[in-house]
Amino acid sequence: MDEMLKEFLAEAAEQIEAATAQVVAFERNPDDATLIASIFRLVHTIKGTCGFLGLTRLQQLTHAAESLIGALREGAKATPEVVSAILAAVDRVKQMLAELEENGLEAEGDDSNLIGLLQYHVALCQGKIAEAPAVAAAPAPVETAPVAAKASAPVAAPAPMSAPAMEPLRGVAETGEPSPGKRAETIRINLNTLERIMQLVSELVLTRNQLIELTRHKEDETLKSPLQRLSTMTTDLQDAVMRARMQPVERAFANLPRMIRDLANDLHKKIDLVTEGADTELDRQLIELIRDPLTHLVRNCADHGIESPEERVRLGKPATGVVRVAAAHEAGHITIEISDDGRGLNIPKIKEKALALGLVDRARLERMSDEEISRLIFAPGFSTAEAVTNVSGRGVGMDVVRENIQAIGGSVALSSTPGLGSRFCLKIPLTLAIAPALIVEARGQRFALPQHSVVEAVGLNGGEHRIEFVQGSKILQLREAVLPIGSLAEILRLDTPAGLAGEPEQLAVIMRVGAHSFGITVDAVTDVQEIVVKPMGGSLTHLAAFSGHTILGDGSVVLILDPNGISLSLGLEQSRETASAHVENTRAQSCDLTRLVYFRAGSGASKVLPLSNIARIETVPSNRIEQSSGMMLMRHQGRLMPIVAAAQDVMVKEGDNTVFVISPDGEPFGLLVDTIVDIIEDRLDVEIGGGIPGVIGVADIEGKVVELLDIAYFLHLVWPGMEAGASRGKNRKRRLLLIDDAAFFRDMLAATLQASGFDVVKVGSGGEAIGCVMAEPGFDAILIDVELPDASGFEVAGRLYDAGARSPMVAIAPYATREISRAAEAAGMFAAVGKFQRSQMMDLIRACVERGDDEAEHDLFASGAAA
Repeated sequence: MDEMLKEFLAEAAEQIEAATAQVVAFERNPDDATLIASIFRLVHTIKGTCGFLGLTRLQQLTHAAESLIGALREGAKATPEVVSAILAAVDRVKQMLAELEENGLEAEGDDSNLIGLLQYHVALCQGKIAEAPAVAAAPAPVETAPVAAKASAPVAAPAPMSAPAMEPLRGVAETGEPSPGKRAETIRINLNTLERIMQLVSELVLTRNQLIELTRHKEDETLKSPLQRLSTMTTDLQDAVMRARMQPVERAFANLPRMIRDLANDLHKKIDLVTEGADTELDRQLIELIRDPLTHLVRNCADHGIESPEERVRLGKPATGVVRVAAAHEAGHITIEISDDGRGLNIPKIKEKALALGLVDRARLERMSDEEISRLIFAPGFSTAEAVTNVSGRGVGMDVVRENIQAIGGSVALSSTPGLGSRFCLKIPLTLAIAPALIVEARGQRFALPQHSVVEAVGLNGGEHRIEFVQGSKILQLREAVLPIGSLAEILRLDTPAGLAGEPEQLAVIMRVGAHSFGITVDAVTDVQEIVVKPMGGSLTHLAAFSGHTILGDGSVVLILDPNGISLSLGLEQSRETASAHVENTRAQSCDLTRLVYFRAGSGASKVLPLSNIARIETVPSNRIEQSSGMMLMRHQGRLMPIVAAAQDVMVKEGDNTVFVISPDGEPFGLLVDTIVDIIEDRLDVEIGGGIPGVIGVADIEGKVVELLDIAYFLHLVWPGMEAGASRGKNRKRRLLLIDDAAFFRDMLAATLQASGFDVVKVGSGGEAIGCVMAEPGFDAILIDVELPDASGFEVAGRLYDAGARSPMVAIAPYATREISRAAEAAGMFAAVGKFQRSQMMDLIRACVERGDDEAEHDLFASGAAA
């Protein structure tokens, strides 16, 4: 295939994809002149290049589509029929481009019907013919004589473009394409070339690891400096190549607006699609792999979740339902949430279907919680649809979604509230090429365990953590939780080498896959490395316990464990059954557990921070940290990033330094610490307020006194314009409900409020909040983030009032603008405040509490007077 044609196909594919999304957006916002001009320019560019390359069929079709888009640009109304005709032309162009790419030649075909339909709508828009529903439905010959006579000229053959139709062409010439200078900022690289570069970088990482291993026990200063520089350059090169592979997740979102539009028409529903975080970047390979699961989940929300307009109005909801798709970075992963404000999962129908399919028996079903029952929808062949349609009912989908996401090291979580909607949360690794891993040992053999699934590692040498047998199954008593556990050596059927005593394993590695937590016992964790993931050979792909292999620094080849395969080997569901009493206990307390980074910084007590507050943990050589104007700086992802010390006596040391990258609002800064001790999961209950700057308070974690650092204080050091001074009065114990979908702010604010004497219940969505208020009414105040995954904070406030909440409500946002304050007032909320305005927030909460006390006294007095 000629290079010019290849270039055209690559550009045309992007242009036609962009045009599809923009046409759907224009239908919803027909007054956006910029949008229709952009659509016109995209189609005109494709048409012009087709003429140059001699692609006659494509040129004729795009010319007809361009004429209709030109009519819209001149002010014609974008009716659903007109938009459908344009989208039909876009679909045909996509098909023709695919055929052209496959064969290298333009395929023969007849587009006269579609071109006739487009010309018919052009004539309608220009007032040359009267509207005829029969013709609009299909551009076949019309028997009604007057209409047929009027429509014959434009439908029979493409008419020459009249003077008004030439106007859009002049407009495009004036607007033009981006300047040559701007276009030169990017170049196209063959995908195979990029993959080859990635392979070379992967090999370089392996070589770097081998050199580090060879020199680890040598004190040769002549090698140390060049090796350190090589290590730094390798890391920077690795980051640069990874960024080249990264693409906005918007590519996976591109087909969703069109799909939602078509589904809404097919299902006779009104549905709005809201996408957030489309600029979040993900490995190109993963974008292709998540496209189908994402599409299926959105289709499910539209079909099963969103009610008909009549039913929604009857329930007091807006006639138009909302499907929301949001992507965000979270602790080394990408989280994609797909939610709707529809009816939620029908638990009785799921139970009925599960019994019919024989997935569970009635006795076990009665013992299962709603959460466990809802997960049955992931079973193969499961569907609650009454009949098979083009959209759903075949029972093929949710099990494939879970399998596809788990195959790339991700997980799927599900939550649902009857009457308020459902939410699916996909957690996906940033890349499949290079990943941090624990190197574990069992029976003298080493294996790599991907770190993204590891929660913590605990010792089993007679301490508080112990393994017990219940009904023949192993369980681990881990603090207040009971987890299923198995021996890695037994799972893999490893023999004990000669001369090695078969002593019991001394370490349990706790992992989480989806909604399940479990453990495996190993002899030791020997190292933590960034490994280059290589696929399994064809003859070994049937081994479910392994996902690939890698080469360690000492040159040895080790297999990479697959957490999903290990969980299946354990028979996870059966193990959960044996410990149902303990699990019920754990479930009630799970919302209070926080994953914490336990570390040392300076003298005094050890420190902790919620893991959600830390975007990344970096090991930084001292020569990468520089001083300027009294501030420490380092280059991070192509730009300078400020660094502050976690304590006054923390200093940059020779060699490697540990830096936490904190990024609350997309503006990262570094927190310099001495060393990381552990990553644990525990209740974060601040018992004593902090008396020194930078410390929220003191807590008891696993029997040790630790200090919880104040992130807002360090934010104030980096950006003095942002208030961070905390007001820690001696409040009486009051209960607050904190609603925020961002784990960073949820943990940061909860810790601060607890240190000020409040009991805080934190949830991530409006649906969870309503369930919380109905189960445990009587909160002294409710703090609501203005942007939540299932609705705006102001809508959630209204639903909470409808659900019977009488607590004063405060709207919270990163920055409380006048618009947010006005919207909060209009929603009947007490006030609005910024998440970093600590003093104002505390003052508002105290005012809320006082107002609640006054109202309670007034109600008591009124009831007494009435008696």
